[in-house]
Amino acid sequence: MPVTRMEEVFEPAAVRPVSAFPDNRLQAVVRRTVATSAQAADVLVALVTPSALVAFVMGLWRLTADLGWTETFPISTGFFSHWLVWIALAIGLKFGASALAAKLLPAESPAKTDRP
Repeated sequence: MPVTRMEEVFEPAAVRPVSAFPDNRLQAVVRRTVATSAQAADVLVALVTPSALVAFVMGLWRLTADLGWTETFPISTGFFSHWLVWIALAIGLKFGASALAAKLLPAESPAKTDRP
């Protein structure tokens, strides 16, 4: 009966192959996924800002309806029948879009100044 040595069974991490896929296919898939995710995040930022504006307009409409300046608001009961909810939603959407846009922008290097 052959004897198996333990060091033949367990290889150190440095000896194991780095990639299970030949020609770095996994890295190409990851790069495409990251690029697609960045594009999706750009689209999301572009769509969230107008939705924040719509939520703000809805909040103003509800506030003016409560003051009697405009006709009735279409949502008369429930959670979204309050103007504060709409305004808070608008602020939250705009803050989220700004935070996401800030993460997507590359970090700018400080400007070089020529001082004598």
